[in-house]
Amino acid sequence: MIGYYLGCPGWGTKTWVGRLFPPGTRSTEFLERYARVFNTVEGNTTFYALPTPDTVARWRDQVPNEFRFCFKFPRVISHDKLLVDCGAELDEFFEAIAPLGALLGTLMLQLPPRFDATQLPRLAEFLDALPQQFAYAVEPRNEVFFDGSAADQTLQTLLRERAVDLVIMDTRGLHRTHSLVLAEVRGRKPALPVIMRATGTRPIMRLVPHEDFAESRREADAWAAQVATWIGEGKQPYCFMHSPDDMLAPENAYAFHALLRTHREVGDLPAWQSGPRQLSLI
Repeated sequence: MIGYYLGCPGWGTKTWVGRLFPPGTRSTEFLERYARVFNTVEGNTTFYALPTPDTVARWRDQVPNEFRFCFKFPRVISHDKLLVDCGAELDEFFEAIAPLGALLGTLMLQLPPRFDATQLPRLAEFLDALPQQFAYAVEPRNEVFFDGSAADQTLQTLLRERAVDLVIMDTRGLHRTHSLVLAEVRGRKPALPVIMRATGTRPIMRLVPHEDFAESRREADAWAAQVATWIGEGKQPYCFMHSPDDMLAPENAYAFHALLRTHREVGDLPAWQSGPRQLSLI
């Protein structure tokens, strides 16, 4: 990829064997195979538990130098303690991932829906205390930060002043599905307004499309145009492509890259090597 980062939520989905990964690929080979195709990954694992030093060392040895891990802050920090009195947990988090060094991309702070405008001073204090050698992004999930209100503007200013990026989650496609099988997934993913804006130089887009990617063509093409604009402005966007159950996330990433190429030259992805793939939208 040229000018941007493209990846999926994690690299260990077993249903990718025989599709993204060649048949017979072992789980210990997933990351190395994944990193041959994509140059970043949305690291949700740290939201729930921290990896061991041996695990981090294996990750470090399985990816090329240009690869970037974008980990989430642990939920005990963001959700349980709401950014208060979490110094020990922060130290543990940074100690766990620090051995990855330059392989670390933007670290993502997902705020719970109950984190509202009254807690913005707490967010500012939290961000100001973070180590400066890392890049950060914040994903708000309270509707007050999407309505153009004073609280919304205050958050944008707070982030811009600190060169902290926004994580923008787009679930419009997912929430247009009516599949009963996906009801639980829809319940877990917020249906928030989508505003394409950047507060730093590495905006992050997380797109959860319709189960039939073609049904999300409008959103995906709009994102491709926006990402192309950001690249033209000298930004380095991160784009994480999901699918409702993540099974088709790699295919969706390929489809998005093809759309982006209609707006800007961003290079080629490796040829799809394993089994049938969802048809291109182009």
